Amino acid sequence: MRFNIFHILGDVSHTTSKLILIWAIHSNSSAEGISLITQGLYALVFASRYLDIFYTSASADWEHTWNFSLKIFYTLSSLYIIFLMTNVYARTREREKAWKLGMYCLLGSVVMAPFWYLIFRQWVLGHSTFLKMLWVFSEILESVCVIPQLVLLRQTTVPTVLDSFYLVTLGSYRFLYVLNWVVRGAKETRYRDPTSWIWGTIQTALIIDFAWVYWTRQRVKLRRGGVVDSEDLGRGWLVGRLVGRKSVDFDFDEENAAARNAHAEAQQPQNKWGRQGISVSADEGVEGAPRRKSPGNANRNLDPESQPLADPAAFEDESDDGLDDPHAVASHESGVRGGDEWNDDVDEDALEHSGASK
Repeated sequence: MRFNIFHILGDVSHTTSKLILIWAIHSNSSAEGISLITQGLYALVFASRYLDIFYTSASADWEHTWNFSLKIFYTLSSLYIIFLMTNVYARTREREKAWKLGMYCLLGSVVMAPFWYLIFRQWVLGHSTFLKMLWVFSEILESVCVIPQLVLLRQTTVPTVLDSFYLVTLGSYRFLYVLNWVVRGAKETRYRDPTSWIWGTIQTALIIDFAWVYWTRQRVKLRRGGVVDSEDLGRGWLVGRLVGRKSVDFDFDEENAAARNAHAEAQQPQNKWGRQGISVSADEGVEGAPRRKSPGNANRNLDPESQPLADPAAFEDESDDGLDDPHAVASHESGVRGGDEWNDDVDEDALEHSGASK
């Protein structure tokens, strides 16, 4: 099989998408918005599909060298992205639903691969039955790898490291491979590959959905800290192109800006936003994520979750006589008042008066 131009361009686009994703993670010092489940499934796809590198020559001709190099790159780049997400940069913690979907995709591919192979084995190429089965499994799994990423993207409400360049190259890779199938079908009389056609079409459809969700739910961070939906800027054709990434808040009030910014900085944690407005907090902006309770709100009677875990009175020693009396504490010989000087509820004037009268 000789390569056609669409096959080569598809490989270049796929490789570029990997490089863009790695570059985006490093440039933003964050992996916010990237699905660890999807990247793990991709690594499994490449590891199971490209085991033939141990059985084929890497230097027979330039096509073999091309394929061998890309197989190594895809596998190692996927493992490297997983390493960055788990050991170097912050990422969005995925909810239980995404993990379940990822497990269903994996188990479904394992169960379906043997049946699919038995039905279409005459069109499956490979050196052995085992490698053919792994190839079918990888084709089925790759078609649904993007589902956990879709779930994460739908629940993420802050700017992420995913960008339009990544989506364009990823989508172009699938579109060019479809053209590759068309050209091969026209030139090769015996070319039949229902496994790639069917599951590749499913993968292409999911990537189109991925792009649609991204462009309808992406967030743009304003220079003064606000975050708006892309839909708010996309209602006008001209406004959406003039504003772009360098958004301007047209309702900015110069008189109240300083007070609002000071109040916002006091209320929000530092380093909330990283480079290019990307959130570097692992749980920031994820709908439904558990929220930490502020210590200052622990004693407020707002809801059961805001109550302290234990009653502090349960740890008091009932055998200590006289400690419940504030006058007795204040009149201690050493002058130390037993720690009530740190209690805002104690009337300071009454204690000072008691000490003066003594």
